[in-house]
Amino acid sequence: MDEETTTAMAWISFPNLLPTFFVRESLFSLASAVGKTLHLDLATVNKTRPNCARVKVQVDLLSDFPKFVMMEIEDDVTKETRNVKVKIHYDYLPMYCTECMMQGHANEGCRVLHPEPEKELNVKNPTVTSD
Repeated sequence: MDEETTTAMAWISFPNLLPTFFVRESLFSLASAVGKTLHLDLATVNKTRPNCARVKVQVDLLSDFPKFVMMEIEDDVTKETRNVKVKIHYDYLPMYCTECMMQGHANEGCRVLHPEPEKELNVKNPTVTSD
């Protein structure tokens, strides 16, 4: 009960991906290297942003996040295959602290690991003297 889940939603982008790969099945296959694929953003579905595809995925914040995924492409005519490295850009990933098991900060910013000195809440009024 005192721990938050390590699972979070994140948007990932595939910059400079050829528009021919803006097919749901292709994008979900690429995004599955990161986590459970959920859906495409509207600009990707409508192909109104042809230089970048975005996919929403469910990720485990404790896992390693790949910087790229290899895509094997087969030529329809020659049947030759080639490998293409597709870059993955993480639009936003929440931080997760493995010390207090909470989302929102990393271990470096954890108050359990790095407690700050308590600040005085009661400010003392200066003594007023009248002559």
